[in-house]
Amino acid sequence: MAVDQGDKRPHSLAAERRELTRTRIRRAAMAVVAQHGFNATVEQIAELSRVSPRTIFRHYRSHDRLMAETVRDMFEACGRYPDMGSPRDAGDLAAWIDSLPQQVADVDGWLESLAVTIHTRMAEVFGTAFWDIYAPPRPGSEVLAEVAELSRAYRLRGMRYMAALAWRSAGGAGEPPEDLTLAFALHLSAHTTQALMADFGCSPTRVGLLCARILQGLLHQAVAAGSDGSDQHGTPEPGETEPGGAAHSSRGQMRVV
Repeated sequence: MAVDQGDKRPHSLAAERRELTRTRIRRAAMAVVAQHGFNATVEQIAELSRVSPRTIFRHYRSHDRLMAETVRDMFEACGRYPDMGSPRDAGDLAAWIDSLPQQVADVDGWLESLAVTIHTRMAEVFGTAFWDIYAPPRPGSEVLAEVAELSRAYRLRGMRYMAALAWRSAGGAGEPPEDLTLAFALHLSAHTTQALMADFGCSPTRVGLLCARILQGLLHQAVAAGSDGSDQHGTPEPGETEPGGAAHSSRGQMRVV
C-alpha cells in the first residue's frame, strides 16, 4: 500500500504544479488583456505571471487561443452566480441556467445587488478589452469566433433567465413581456457600463444602482399591468405608431417613466 501511494505522489505533485502554473497564467492574462485588449502580448503576460513565454505556449497553442481562453475566463468571472460557478462553453449554458434558482424572496433587493455586482464585475474584469470582446471577430480566427458565440449566448440566455426570475418573483404569471426582457438586456449590458463610465464619469456602483431603480420600476409596472389584463408583450394596438407603419394607441404598453 505504501508503494502504491509513493507511485502516485510524484504524478500528483506534477499535476498540482501544472495547475498552479496555469492558474498564474490565467490570472495574469486576464489582468493584461483588461489593460491592453487583444493587443496584449505573450511577453507581457509572461512577465506578470513570472513564467516564460515558452511555458505559456505549452498551455496555449497560439496567441488567438490564449485570447479566447482568457475571454472565457473573463465571462466566467463576470457571470458567476454565487457558489455555483458558470459555464465556459455556450453549449453548457442552458443546463447551467436550469440549475439556478427560479425565484427570489426580495426581488427589489436582489435586483439592486445583481445590477451593482454585474456592472462592477464588467468594469473590473473586462476593462479596455470590452471593445475587442464585443467587436466582430477577426476574419479567419475560429477561436475568436467561438468567443463571439459565447458572448452572444451569455447575453441572450442570461438576460432571459434574469428577466424571467424577476418576473416570477414579483408575482408575474407566464412568460415575462418581451419589452421587460429587452430592458434587462439594456440595463445589465457591458455597453451600459462603458457608456456611463466613459461619457458621464459614473462609478460602476452608481451605474448599478441607477439601472436597478429603472428595472424595479419597469418590473412592478409590467406585473401590475399584467394583472389588469393589459397587453405587455409589445404587440401594437390600434392607434400606436410603428416604424414605417400607421398610428396606433400606446394603451397597455410598458413605458419608461
